[in-house]
Amino acid sequence: MDFQPSQRRKALSYSGEERDTIPCWERLSCSNTGCPARGETGMPCWRLRATSCWTHGAGGHTPGIPSCILCPVFKSSAEKDERGWNRFVYEELPLLAGGASEGSLLGYEDLLWTVENLPRGLVMTDGDWRILFANAAAARLLGAPDGIRPGEMIGSLLGLDSGQFPAACCHPGEANLGMEIREVDVTMPEGRTLRLNRITLPASCSSKKDALPSHCFFLDDVSRQKFLEERLKYFEGEYRRIFEGSKDMIFVHSRGSIFKDVNQACVETLGYDSREELLALRSVERIYVNPLHRRVFQEQIDRNGFVKDFETSFWKKDGSRIHCLISGTAVRDQEGRIVGYEAIAKDITARMDGVRHLLQQHQELSLLHSVAAAMNVTHELEEILATALKKVLELLNLTMGCVFLVNQERSAFVLTVQQGFPKDLVKVGYDIRFHDEALMNSLLRKDLSIRYQRVFPPFKARLNSGQTSCELTCFLITTKEKASGFLALRIPKNRSMSDHVNQMMGSLGNFLGSAIENALLLQTIHRHREELRQLTARLFSSQEEERKRIAQELHDEVGSSLTGINFTLETVERSLPLNLPDVKESILDVKKQINRTYQEMRRISHRLRPAVLSDLGLEPALESCLARISKYSQIEIEFKMVGFEGRLDPELETVLYRISQEAVNNTLKHSGARHFKLSIVKSFPNIILLAEDNGMGFDPGSLKGSEKRALGLLGMRERAAMLGGTFTLRSSKEKGTRIRVEIPIKENSLDG
Repeated sequence: MDFQPSQRRKALSYSGEERDTIPCWERLSCSNTGCPARGETGMPCWRLRATSCWTHGAGGHTPGIPSCILCPVFKSSAEKDERGWNRFVYEELPLLAGGASEGSLLGYEDLLWTVENLPRGLVMTDGDWRILFANAAAARLLGAPDGIRPGEMIGSLLGLDSGQFPAACCHPGEANLGMEIREVDVTMPEGRTLRLNRITLPASCSSKKDALPSHCFFLDDVSRQKFLEERLKYFEGEYRRIFEGSKDMIFVHSRGSIFKDVNQACVETLGYDSREELLALRSVERIYVNPLHRRVFQEQIDRNGFVKDFETSFWKKDGSRIHCLISGTAVRDQEGRIVGYEAIAKDITARMDGVRHLLQQHQELSLLHSVAAAMNVTHELEEILATALKKVLELLNLTMGCVFLVNQERSAFVLTVQQGFPKDLVKVGYDIRFHDEALMNSLLRKDLSIRYQRVFPPFKARLNSGQTSCELTCFLITTKEKASGFLALRIPKNRSMSDHVNQMMGSLGNFLGSAIENALLLQTIHRHREELRQLTARLFSSQEEERKRIAQELHDEVGSSLTGINFTLETVERSLPLNLPDVKESILDVKKQINRTYQEMRRISHRLRPAVLSDLGLEPALESCLARISKYSQIEIEFKMVGFEGRLDPELETVLYRISQEAVNNTLKHSGARHFKLSIVKSFPNIILLAEDNGMGFDPGSLKGSEKRALGLLGMRERAAMLGGTFTLRSSKEKGTRIRVEIPIKENSLDG
C-alpha cells in the first residue's frame, strides 16, 4: 500500500506503550479488512507472511522486507523488537534474493528498487569484499555522491587497505564461531564515524550464483551520536564526580519513596557505616523526623517542578537529629512523567545551633536591658524588681511569679513584688518554706558568705497563704558573696527548665543582686540626704534666730550703753573748767569714737538681721542693702523684682535675701566686675533668682571645698535645696559669672 503523509504522522505519533498495544491497521487507518494482520493479535504485523501491505504485484504470499522497511509502523516499532532490525533484514533479504533468482513474482528490479530507497546505507559485497551493489545512501556516506562502481573494495572506501579491513570487521576465528551478524564503528579519514552492521549471508543463498552477494553492510553516520555518547559519558562522569565529591547529602528516590542512590556524604553525615546499610532502610521516609515533611516536599516538587531551601530534620543512625536545608527536583522519563526525585540536603545543624545560641543570648540581653532601663528610669527597688519579674514571665510564657528579699534583721523572707497571685497576699499573710531546710536557714544567717558562681542551681519552695498552696521553683539573687533574695516562679509540673533558662536566670540573679544593692544604697543616700537637708534647715533656722537675737542685743544693750556713755561724757564736758582745753579735746575724741562704734554696731546688726526685711519685706531690704553697697563701692548695681504683689513667706524671703547677699559679696570680693545685675522673677511654678556680673570669671571645677568662696557657693546651694529648689552656676574665665536659682512656689509661699 502507499502510505500517505497523514498516515505516517499518525503512525509515528503514538507513545511507546501505545505502540506496543495498538495494531498496525489501526495506527495506519487501513481499510483492508481482508489482511491477515487485521485479525492477528499475538504476532506483530511484520512477522506475518501474507499481509496485504504490498502494491508492486499480486498474489497471496508476499515477502515482508519491501513493505516493512518503508513502513512507519515498522520504523517506529521494529527496533524495539527483541530480534531487532538487523535480524529481520538478515532473515528476509536472502528470501528476497532467492526469490529473484527463481523468477518469482517479485523480480530483481523490485529488489533493487527496495534497497535503493532504504533510508540507511546498504552495501553488498562478494566473499572477497568487492562491492556488488551500493545504494544512494551508502554512496553519500562513503563520500561518493555520484555513486560507487561495482568491483571497488569496500575497505578502500573506508580508508582501510586490504589487510586492515577484514581485521576491523571480523574477529579471528569468527567463521568457526558461526557468527553471522557483527556491528563495528569505523572512523573515516575526514573524522566521521560510520557504524557498519555486517550480515553474512548463508552459503545456500550465495552459492547458487557467483554474482550474488556474500556480505551485506548497513551503514549509518554515527558521528553526532558518538559525539553525544562521549559527551554523555563525560557528563555522567562529572555527575558521578560531583555526586560523590559533594560535601552535602545527595540522594535519589522513587515516587514511592524508595531509595535509589545516595552519595558518601549522605552516608557519613547520617552516621551509617556503608551505602548498603543506608539503602537497606528502603523508604526515605524513615530518615525524616517528621514524615509529613517528606510528603510536603514531594507535593511541592509535583506542583512546581522543584523545591529550594526546604527546612526539615533528619534522624541519624544513633538517634540524634540534624537540621537540614533541602532542595530537590523531579526525575522524569522520556514522556516527561515524574518517576522519582533528586534531593540535595545541607546540614545546617551548627548554623541553627549558632542561631539558637544568638537567640538565647538576645533573650538574656533583652532581659538584662529591661532591668537596666528600669534602673535608669527609676531608683525605686520595687519598680525595678517588678519590671524584671514581668519580663521573665513573658520570656518563659509563665503567669505566676514573685520576688522575695532577705531581711536578716527580722530573719525572714519578705515578699517584695508578685504577679499572678492574689493582690491581698501580703495582707492575708503568707509562709514560704524551702524543701531544703538547711539552705533556708543558711540564707537567713548574717555571717553567710557565698562564693561567686555563674549559675546557682534552682531550688524548690512552697508558698502557703490562707487556703491556697503552690510549689515554686526559685532562683537565687546574690551580690558580693551575700544572698539578697530569690526569684520564685510557678512552673507547670509537665515542664522542665533547660540549661539555657538556668543560665539566663543565673545572669539575672547576679544582675539583680547588684541592682538591689545599688537601690538600697541609693535609698540610704536619699535618707541621709533628707536628714542632712533637715539638719541644714535647722542649722540655717538656728543661725537666723541667733543672728536676730545678736542683732537685737546689739541694738538694745550695746546701743543703749553707748548712748549712755555719750550722755555721761557730755555732762563731764559741761562741768569741766575752761582752763582744761586738752581734757575737753580728749572727751571730744572719745565721743567721736563712740559715734563710729555705734555706726559700726548698727551696720553689723543690719548685716546679721536687717530689720527692714522683717518689717517691710524682701524688695525694700534688698534695695537698702544694694544701695548701701553701691554707695561705698565702685560697682554699678542693677536690681529688679517682677511679678510680686505681696509679701512672701518669711522663710522664703530669708533664703532669697541670703542668696542675693552672698552673690553680691562674691562679686565684690573676687570678680573685679564693674556691673552686677540681680533679678527675682515670679514665673509659675517657680520663683527664679538670677545674679550675674561681667567680672573675670573662674573655673568652678578648680574650687576646693575648704575655700571660703566654695563654702559660700555651697551655702547658696543648700539654702535653695532646703526649699526644694535648684542652684545652677555658670562661669568661665574673662566671661563673668551667672547664678540661677529656682525655688518652687508653694501654696503658702505668698502672704498675699
